Amino acid sequence: MELEQLKRDWQQLSEKIEKNELFNKELTMNMFKKSARSSVYKLEKYELLFLLISLFYTIFLSFALFINDERLIVNESIWASIALFVIAGGWQAYKLFLLQKIRIDTCSTIEILERVTRFKILTKARLYWGMSLLIPFFGVVFYFQKDIFTSEFIIVMAAGAILGVVIGLSSFYKHWKNINDLLSDIKEIKSYEKI
Repeated sequence: MELEQLKRDWQQLSEKIEKNELFNKELTMNMFKKSARSSVYKLEKYELLFLLISLFYTIFLSFALFINDERLIVNESIWASIALFVIAGGWQAYKLFLLQKIRIDTCSTIEILERVTRFKILTKARLYWGMSLLIPFFGVVFYFQKDIFTSEFIIVMAAGAILGVVIGLSSFYKHWKNINDLLSDIKEIKSYEKI
């Protein structure tokens, strides 16, 4: 009799422990997924901001092209600027499309890891290609605007370019940190799923 009671109590205790373990695992997975969703949201916000900046400058420069009488800026320089912002906007739209494919709830962790790794590679490529596109862009603008580039103007432009590079790189590294946070969250989810 006592042995039977002990077996029943042991079985009930085992079931409670198993339920608690499942509950704790589910709770931990939800915390990891919430953190990953938060990281994806930060990335989407960053990409959307730069898409809107590209869109705004494309519209602004198109308007400037419409009213330009070529006294100070030639149309070719404005066209080069519009082309630069259209390329940047297209790139941002593509990266937003990639971020939309990263769905924590519907995709497997391996798919998410592949997509985030691809996004990370494309983000680094954007930095390199973006910086390398600036060289021919400024070359084209300098070619068409030779007459307005005095030494004072070049000094001010160089100071502005250095400030822009510092701001751009600090923004990039904050964005890079968010990508790494997302990758670590997904790796934690993957390792925890194996348990």
